Amino acid sequence: MAKLTYRQIEAFRAVMISGTTSGAAEMLYVSQPAVSRLLADFEETVGVKMFERRRRRLIPTPEARFFYEEVERAFVSLEKLSRAAEELREFHLGSLRIASMPAVSVEFLPALTDQFCQAHPGVSVTLQVRSTQQVADLVASQHFDLGVISGIELSDPGIEARTLADSRLVCVLPPDHRLADCDVIRPRDLEGEIFVSLGSEQSIRHKIDSVFEREGVSRQLMIETQLHYAACAFVLAGSGVSLVDPITAWHYRRLGLIVKRFEPRVPYRYSMIFPKQRGQSGLTKSFLELLDTSLRELEQESAGLFERKLLP
Repeated sequence: MAKLTYRQIEAFRAVMISGTTSGAAEMLYVSQPAVSRLLADFEETVGVKMFERRRRRLIPTPEARFFYEEVERAFVSLEKLSRAAEELREFHLGSLRIASMPAVSVEFLPALTDQFCQAHPGVSVTLQVRSTQQVADLVASQHFDLGVISGIELSDPGIEARTLADSRLVCVLPPDHRLADCDVIRPRDLEGEIFVSLGSEQSIRHKIDSVFEREGVSRQLMIETQLHYAACAFVLAGSGVSLVDPITAWHYRRLGLIVKRFEPRVPYRYSMIFPKQRGQSGLTKSFLELLDTSLRELEQESAGLFERKLLP
């Protein structure tokens, strides 16, 4: 048996709605003979009489009315699919799942995500905050579209990494600190200061300690924490000084923390990771464009305290 074509069903639906072949022709932007042929082919294919011909009008049979209900349900589904496709084209439908280390999740990523949601209403966004290694695991499992981490070396074959910024640590001081008027802070300036250290198992801790050890500077290592924003909170409360990543420091600067350039340069890299062997969605690409713009604005706003010296 021959199969029904979409065009035949379209002609049948148009006749049911308009009641005549001429009306159906206007709806479909074709000639009346073309509609008549499609309708004849339709009835022959179905093998059931669908219309009674009375004085140039087509009167639907009960079978036609039953079939029309099924056709309408199908057309409603097609319209939903068409609308969904349009929403996808306009980035107003879909989801974006982001995993991030804490350092950029205090203010920077939430504010960026809010901008993204305003630009793409209807898109659902998830922001999961985890340690860098946990972020890598989530992205490698393909449960998340992208991740933001510190620039540690990753050997996971399920991850593709890209450098966001090759920046540097900054020195943070409590309000009214004696070094508040200095443009640049050096290790010797922090002699004897209570120092808020990052966790001993973090590689950045060893880089910081080696800078002070090389210059023979002694600090009071009274406080230790795993998180950059916790170190900033300690400093803001007057518990000491510290070296932290610039994005976190810039957030706390708005709360009163003093942020200064530190020499010699202690590198701190931000990286973006993606599931390997899976293409990036249009939503992901749109988010990355917004992220790039925000980082450029931050570099200008911070007068270079945050750097985007991307490596080749």
